[in-house]
Amino acid sequence: MKSLGRTLVAAGAAAVLCAGFPLNAHAAEGLLFYTSEYGAIVLENPTDGLCYSVGNAQDPQNSTDRVATFYSAKRCGGTATRLKPGEEGFLTFASVRFTR
Repeated sequence: MKSLGRTLVAAGAAAVLCAGFPLNAHAAEGLLFYTSEYGAIVLENPTDGLCYSVGNAQDPQNSTDRVATFYSAKRCGGTATRLKPGEEGFLTFASVRFTR
């Protein structure tokens, strides 16, 4: 019985240690093209789940392998519009997030 208890404690400790380490950040592969007040912009291999504030941007072309969600406000707030990989949109946005 002591052996089973030790095994369970060791397994629990291993689970806690593994959960404490961050997972590798995954990135969308490809490019996002859009226009800002500074001209044409390209975002290369953006990180999944990270909210990118881009100022006053428009006309995105999602050439990544992820779904891009464009938001009307900073910090991924406001109205959301999704573009699948390979799609482009005629919209104005202030932030974007990529997801699988």
